[in-house]
Amino acid sequence: MNVERWLKAKNPSWQRLEELLKIVDSGGLAKLDHLQLRELGRLYRATSADLSRCRAMNLGQNIQTYLNNLVVKAHNQVYQTRADRWSDLANFLWYGFPLLVRRYILYVGVSFSMFLVPFGMSFYYVQQDSHFAQLEVMKGHPIVPDELWDVIEKHRLWTDDVQHYSATAAGLIATNNIRVSILAFVLGITFGIGTAFVLFTNGLMIGTILGLCRNYGLLERLGAFVAPHGVLELSAIFISGAGGLLIGKSLLFPGLYKRTDSLRMIAKDACGLFMGCVPLLLLAGTIEGFISPRTDISANVKFLVSLATLSFLIFYLFDPRTRKSELVALEIKEAADGESAATLSDEPLETRI
Repeated sequence: MNVERWLKAKNPSWQRLEELLKIVDSGGLAKLDHLQLRELGRLYRATSADLSRCRAMNLGQNIQTYLNNLVVKAHNQVYQTRADRWSDLANFLWYGFPLLVRRYILYVGVSFSMFLVPFGMSFYYVQQDSHFAQLEVMKGHPIVPDELWDVIEKHRLWTDDVQHYSATAAGLIATNNIRVSILAFVLGITFGIGTAFVLFTNGLMIGTILGLCRNYGLLERLGAFVAPHGVLELSAIFISGAGGLLIGKSLLFPGLYKRTDSLRMIAKDACGLFMGCVPLLLLAGTIEGFISPRTDISANVKFLVSLATLSFLIFYLFDPRTRKSELVALEIKEAADGESAATLSDEPLETRI
């Protein structure tokens, strides 16, 4: 083989690879268009093969060093991994978590139903007989605690004094809500029975309290208190419950796998459903501590806050967002790994998911 002719023929492709890498250095992979991404992958593969050939032919050290540096730089771009944990967290919350919710929306619906059915029944029955609230879910634990019953009988709400210590209340409320979500999630390990129990008892308790407050003419005041934070709080609990049900389903119906393997396969998604709820619960706790109990804020304003949180949640969870940074990485990896042209669609990158 004529080495000089070979080097002369290969030099333009090496220079082109350098040009593409300079573009990536200046603005990231998103600066490359669809064709440039595929070109980067092909040139990386070709240059790697050229480096191997140079070593096999024992060409000059200068050319081997040049190609080695070029291949290493291209490899780091093609198979780059982000070390920025904050960026990873932001990407998960903005892209990954909503995608998980949409993927497992059926489980979220089942979780919601496990709450809604006892909620509706208890709301109805306690209005027929207020003593329904004194039924014990477990021995020594009535649906509505005696202390709470006494406050409601006096036509007062337990929320009346919260506004005087909002910062402390916000922390306590957020912690309690996270605790309920943790239980709904973690108890999925009991084949989903514990998750169902948490959702059932919370629906039973909340429905009973609302019905009892209606009996004493407190429903409107309580509704104004619950409205601002309730959408976020309850949605987070339902989604955490969906994570618990997902774990329970993997144990109850492992299919062709062992139960431990089935659990391991689903654990990442289930944990993602729970972890994505933590910011929602913190936000709900903040609203519950600083806005919900305020007597100087009208009920209409509080219901507008509720509507705003609902609109935000719908947009956040169900607006389809394309993470271009991941798609471009996938694009060049496919080209670099030698995927056939049929594997890659010719339609614009932004339209593919």
